[in-house]
Amino acid sequence: MDKFFSALSVTTFLMLAGCATQTAYQPPKVDNTPVHPTAVIHATSLIQGSILPNFHGTEVAYTRADRRTIDGHSKADSWWGKLLFSNLHTADIFRLDQNKAYKVDFNRRTYWECNVESCPSILNILRAASNQSTDEKTDQYVPSGTETCPLHMIQHRFSVVKTSQEETLSGHQARLYRATWNLVSEDSAHHQNVNKLQIDFWTTSPTGEMKKVWEIHQKLTDTYLKEAHLQDNPLARFLPQDIFRALSAFSGDTDSSKQTWHNDVSRKLATIKGYPLKIDLNWYQKNNACQSNNEQTAATSEASDPSDKLMSMASKLIGNIVKSETKPKGEKPIFHYLYQVHSTKVEPVHDSVFQVPDGFVKKPLPKFGQG
Repeated sequence: MDKFFSALSVTTFLMLAGCATQTAYQPPKVDNTPVHPTAVIHATSLIQGSILPNFHGTEVAYTRADRRTIDGHSKADSWWGKLLFSNLHTADIFRLDQNKAYKVDFNRRTYWECNVESCPSILNILRAASNQSTDEKTDQYVPSGTETCPLHMIQHRFSVVKTSQEETLSGHQARLYRATWNLVSEDSAHHQNVNKLQIDFWTTSPTGEMKKVWEIHQKLTDTYLKEAHLQDNPLARFLPQDIFRALSAFSGDTDSSKQTWHNDVSRKLATIKGYPLKIDLNWYQKNNACQSNNEQTAATSEASDPSDKLMSMASKLIGNIVKSETKPKGEKPIFHYLYQVHSTKVEPVHDSVFQVPDGFVKKPLPKFGQG
């Protein structure tokens, strides 16, 4: 599941980093730290759409039973993204053995540190970046709308279909599974808000090396669920253990065939067989309900429609022109995420990969980032 949160983490980080001085970090030529077997995945990612700066990047995920580091290089593609940053080199380090997590900025030689269960949440960072006072009432998404314009859910459907489409990825034959989530709500005038999330999973029969990677990732997932204080984690309020395991499984982090599922969504996700080599996610949105109601329109812009929230942030950062440039056009997705695995293996890796480099300066954790 770290694939999705890593992409969000990079995006959030660039919003805060601004135009930092970009100088490539050079690791020490000699590494005397111990070496241990580690699951290593090399992948590329791409984000496009109307709600975030377009960028692409590469990442290497290093995993052991009690720790993980995701080391990534990201480069902006959209013009307004290039105004915010040029090239980013960051790492997310999770040390469950120490109950610590770190966000490392290699360009600035700085890092943040926090307990695993109290690290900055995406929502709080976005709220602060858009200059919303912490004393103000927090916007909440209410699927039923507002008192002046109630909405009624008329469709909530999730499906997973195994298709006949195949293609070769990184030397492996892959089969396409397509997951689709449709959510439709309607106002009293029968005007509708439509959200569609489509995720394509290209999977292959797991090799022996892929199975070894799965085993290590499963140990990390089990350790997190056992040791992390989930009741203190904002994400845990929305992700029960079963869903957390499902996210790990369908994103390729763990082997779904070895799980026991207890709800309809996770059981459908479990029908995705094999090791995911490519994940292609598209989110489509069309809002027509409550258009004549100012209150609902404002609420939708600030709460139920993350694109307006983020476009508001962008406008404050680089001018109102961004808002018109980033509006969705036609049937294009408001968010497109592509993740592709290029190699998976278990190999000896130095302990330094899971440590903040010597000489890096610790920065205060932003107050808005807590929980």
